[in-house]
Amino acid sequence: MALLGLLVLPPAPAAAQRRGRDEAANPALEALRAASRANRRDAGAQSAYGLALLRAGKLAEAQRALQGAARLDRDNASRAFDVTRVTAARGEFRPARAACRTLSRFETSPLGHVCLARAYLVWNRSARAFEELEAATAMDANDFEAQLALGDAHRIRAAVAEAEAAYQRASRARPNSALPYLGLGLLYTAAHRNSDALTALRTADGKSELESGSPRGAVGHPQIAYALGRVLEGTEAIAAFRTAARGRAGWADAEIALGDALLRSGDAAAAKESYEAATRAARNSAAAYVGLGRALTATGEHEAAMVALDRAIEIVDNHPGAVLAKAHLLEATGQNEPAFQMYRQAADLMTGNPEPLLSAAALALRLRRDVLAVGFLDRVLMQRANLARALELYGDAMVARRDRTSARSYYERALHGTGPFDRSAVQQKLRGLR
Repeated sequence: MALLGLLVLPPAPAAAQRRGRDEAANPALEALRAASRANRRDAGAQSAYGLALLRAGKLAEAQRALQGAARLDRDNASRAFDVTRVTAARGEFRPARAACRTLSRFETSPLGHVCLARAYLVWNRSARAFEELEAATAMDANDFEAQLALGDAHRIRAAVAEAEAAYQRASRARPNSALPYLGLGLLYTAAHRNSDALTALRTADGKSELESGSPRGAVGHPQIAYALGRVLEGTEAIAAFRTAARGRAGWADAEIALGDALLRSGDAAAAKESYEAATRAARNSAAAYVGLGRALTATGEHEAAMVALDRAIEIVDNHPGAVLAKAHLLEATGQNEPAFQMYRQAADLMTGNPEPLLSAAALALRLRRDVLAVGFLDRVLMQRANLARALELYGDAMVARRDRTSARSYYERALHGTGPFDRSAVQQKLRGLR
């Protein structure tokens, strides 16, 4: 996850060729572009367009617009700071640190220290970041950017209480800003507090200001949409991820997340399109090729699926997700023994994840090989004794052995077990034993 206020973005698509197409798909961005052209001497118009371009992942264009705003408003430290956001967003420490020198002439502003702190966070040097933030808050304890960066630094360290306090101070400094609530949402998501995360992100989505107090207007923040997608389910998650992907051209993570959500919903064809977009945006993303392989398996394009999964394993040797997806593909094409071998390999790579062994057990039961199925299930239950899906499959194995008493016991245990399972299906199986 990219850092708040320091979005580490993918390179923009070839801007000269794609700008017209992308902005046609984003009329709000086109409106800001038109406003910037109509008001070339207005620093606010140039800044609003530049920050919107930054959120859209168009870094080169964003830098030009924000540099123009800084030239028009030379005595404004915030304008100079906005230019450094672009350099930091590229995720390279040395250029990010060098860009901060432009803020040295603003001796009374804490933003030079905030800029350096952001650069150190890019480099994963949180101790140095805290040194800079201590200097920044000593200059102005209520500075919005300093408190926002302090919240991010604590969030990276998983210091929940300290991050909360910093984000709350940032929110008090700028009550209409979405960014402190985005930070809280990311913090709570990482802490598995999804209800709190959803509340914070909904609040962020309703705020009127984004970076540097720029008005939100009709232009949203793709990262808010992406973060919402991670805590929503079903069609709401799909809509959120689609908003994120459309809001930032070439964002592979958003396309992969959208593909995953579409695949869970059963729309493999649409998922395939999202994964293909991800592979175009990030040609060395194993996750994108794993998703594409899974989608192609679901659409019955088995040869293409194998090519995609082999590419994922070429990028990351023994990629666990690719190995598991290949096992599913082998099963789908009736290559059962290789599928079992691949499920075993996936289980060894995904220690603690029961999915490979559960899939292998289900395949064994379909082939009426209950002894093999029980062997897989025993491995699962050694690690997670109350896993409902494993207990349900164990009941199925007992039915195959005509041991109705044991089957009933396993089904009843499944109803009180943990993890996702189809409760109504288990209840139906119990009724069938009477």
